[in-house]
Amino acid sequence: MAKITLPKRELTHPQIAHRAFEIYVARGGDHGHDIGDWFEAERQLVAEFLRSRPTATRTPPARRGSGPKKG
Repeated sequence: MAKITLPKRELTHPQIAHRAFEIYVARGGDHGHDIGDWFEAERQLVAEFLRSRPTATRTPPARRGSGPKKG
């Protein structure tokens, strides 16, 4: 059976930084929470990625001997 591989998507530094800045602004620009904003940004982006991931369905292989009898 052929193995299907999907490209691995990883978060990039700019994606996380942008989301962390959005969190900072939404919080009112209060300083001193940069690390927490970064981790929250990573958490949100990972959750979004997992929700958007297509679910793979497997079809069972054909069973031998299940067709019409010959002969």
